[in-house]
This record gives sequence, C-alpha cells and structure tokens, in this order.
Amino acid sequence: MSNKKTFEMLLNISIPIVIFFFAAFQLTLPLWHDEIYQYWITSKDINSIITITTADPNYLLHTIIYKLYFNLLGLKNFDILVSIHFISLLIVFFSFFLLRRVLSFERILMFAFVLFASEYFLRFFFELRTYGFVFSWSVLFSSSYLLTKSKDENFYFYLFILSGLVLSAFHALAGLLVVSVMAKFFIENNSIFKRCFVLIVIFISCSFVLIFSSGSVLLNNDYHIDSYFRHIRNTGAFMIPLIITGIFLLFSMSKKKFKKILFDISPIIFSIVIIFTYSAITSPFYQGRYFTAFFPFLSLFLITHLERKHFMGLKIASFLLIILLYGPRAITPYTNFEGIIASSHQAECDGMPLFFENETGFDSNILFRSEFDEIIYFAAEELYSNIQRPVLSAKDTISWWSNNTQNNSCKVIGVTTRNVIPDLNNLSIEENNFTLSTKLVDRCNENACGTIWQINNEK
Repeated sequence: MSNKKTFEMLLNISIPIVIFFFAAFQLTLPLWHDEIYQYWITSKDINSIITITTADPNYLLHTIIYKLYFNLLGLKNFDILVSIHFISLLIVFFSFFLLRRVLSFERILMFAFVLFASEYFLRFFFELRTYGFVFSWSVLFSSSYLLTKSKDENFYFYLFILSGLVLSAFHALAGLLVVSVMAKFFIENNSIFKRCFVLIVIFISCSFVLIFSSGSVLLNNDYHIDSYFRHIRNTGAFMIPLIITGIFLLFSMSKKKFKKILFDISPIIFSIVIIFTYSAITSPFYQGRYFTAFFPFLSLFLITHLERKHFMGLKIASFLLIILLYGPRAITPYTNFEGIIASSHQAECDGMPLFFENETGFDSNILFRSEFDEIIYFAAEELYSNIQRPVLSAKDTISWWSNNTQNNSCKVIGVTTRNVIPDLNNLSIEENNFTLSTKLVDRCNENACGTIWQINNEK
C-alpha cells in the first residue's frame, strides 16, 4: 500500500473519530436561550403553540414532535429530548444507504464528510430546535430527488414526494427549497401522473406558509434581524468545506460542465433570489442557520461533479476545520442558563430581587430588553430552580439592595447575558453602601454566555 493510500485511510478513520468526539461533548452542553425558548413553547397547550408559532419562521411540527415524545415516554428531564435526533441521524445514514445505487462508496463518504464537517451538523444538529429535523429530512429529500432522476423507480419517487412534504412542514425556507426542487422536477419530467403529485406538493408547501407562519414571514415589518451582511458571512463560514468544493470545481470545470452544475443547483439559486427579493421589498429575515435546509442539496450536487483527484485535499481541509474551528465552537455554550440560575438562585436568595438588564448603565429603568428575554428568564427559573427571584430594573435593584444589605447572606444582585459591561465604579445611586464585582458562569468564556453580578463588601 502506497504512502498516499495509507494517509487517506488514516483520514477516513480520523475524521469520523473527531466528529464523534466533538458531537459527544456538544451533547453535554447546557441549554442556551433558543432551547430554553423551545422548552417554554413545548410546555404550552396545542392552541397556544399554534398561536406562538405564527410569529416564528419555524412551524409547529417540531414542537408537536417534542411534546409527543416527551409525554409518550414520560420523560422527566427536558434535556433528554435531544435523544430524538438520533432518529434524525438514522435518516441521514438511511439516505447514504440509498445513494449507493447511484454513487460510489468513496463519493458517498466524501458527501458525508462535507455534511458533518460543518457548523450545521456539529453545532446545530443536536440542538433542541428544528435544525436536526430539517438537516436530516433535507438529506433524504435531496437523495431521493437524485435517485428519482437517475433510476426513475416509483419507490424513489414516492419517497421524494413524502420527504418533500415532511421537510416543507418544518420551516418556511425549507418549504421554499421543496417548491423550487419540485418546480425543477416538473420541468424535467413528462409524466402527467408525477406532475400532478408535484403540483399537489407545491400547493401544500405554499399553504404551510399562510397557515403556520403568516405572522413572521408574510408580516415581518418589525422582524429582529437587522444585519444582513453578518448572516451572509456566517452562511459561508458555517460550511467552509463546501466552499472549498466549489473552488475546486471552478478551477477544473469546462463550460459545458459549468452549465450542468448551474442547472443542477438552480433550485438553490432560485431560492436565494426569492429570499433577497422579498427581503428588499419588506425587511430582512434571513439567518445563516436557515441555510440548513439548502446545505445538503447543494453539497450533494457539488460532490457528484467533483473530480476524484480533489478528494484528498477536501478531506484534509475537513479534518483541520473540525479540530480547529467547528469542533471547538460546538463545545462552547452560547449562553449557560443552567449555570446562571444555579449561581443566582441559592436558598438564601429566595425572594430577593435582581436585575437582568444593565447594558445602558446602573440608572437603567429597563427590566428586560425584550419580551423574548423575559420569557427566557422565567422559563429557565422554572426549569432549573425551586425558588423565585423577582426581576427589577438595574436602578431599582441597586436602590433595594442599598437598603437591605444588612443581615443578608445573599450576594448575587444581578445576572446578564450581554457583552457590554457598564463601569463598576460608576454606580449612579449615591446612597449605595456596597461595591460590585462580576464573574463568568461556569463553562463560559465571554460575558454574553452568562455574567454574575455580586456584592463584594460594604463600603
């Protein structure tokens, strides 16, 4: 065996090992604020879930799945719900199994490495949100589309229709991908029977937007995403191995092959045009995370055109990006609300007020920066603590503690999840009789992850 083949075999073994290593660590992370929000939604009744999700680009299907899974299995710990995404992972591997009919083992392996060596898998797949479902069903949908085109067997066609319906029921942009691919298939296929099925799927996918997400996608005048460049940049950063695949293709393709690739990925191009046109007319709503739906389709069709000679370079890049970028990011919490509540809700602090927002200073009258923050705080308190602490503004909290520091063993006066930290020596309340210090919550390495504000000593 040559040195090159030995090295490639080591890569083929090492990449799955490091993916497993970082994915296992990622599963131990505490819930971050989006997952706490998911807990809050899941705890509601069906009517409330329907009402809430009309203001969320994510539809209600994943929440219903979480709720049924939680209740049917009689789970006591919300964190254990992540186990359902091992079923999602099985769907991904089932897709790989099906692809053996049209792709070589080596090309399927390369497709898997590009998928797994990404932020979309290592960071988002096992979150208690919709992304694990969208990722897995998008892989199956993309694979069944390729198989339907190549083999034209009824089983693959029905799987293509079924996976498209399921995928479009998770998220508005997943539905856009399904509609785009179905429209392409309608043009490619001459069967009246299959075209009728395709039109039905397109109609249902479009209906999902009107029924389940009208408040966020169609009426998003005050949507919270306001920095488009950052989200476009993040999209590329989340899938660097796929960007490298595209670069390899650009340097080695003919004009004829270039046109073929453009046609193959035309659903992605069409979807992006729709997203940016709609955003220009109304307001930006796109996030880098939302590309989860499109990522498997784009990966599959770029990998099918990539020449074998580039596989080694792509594997090396994937391995390095996992161990140097995506892996370390995957095991770093965004926010650690479990640690925040554990630090601030000690028994001696029961009923004592604290602040949650002081970004504008200690004379701020703001309790919460947004309704979202208010929901997250009280949901985390319910999830992780048996005691309650009322939230006051920073100004009122400082005032209360200035009059109640005597004979009080509680030392935590506030918690924040912002990177902006006001000057500790610039308390605006002159009569306060204590100084403050800050410390990061366990497992956090930046203030936005979780900062505890505590009383140092009396002046």
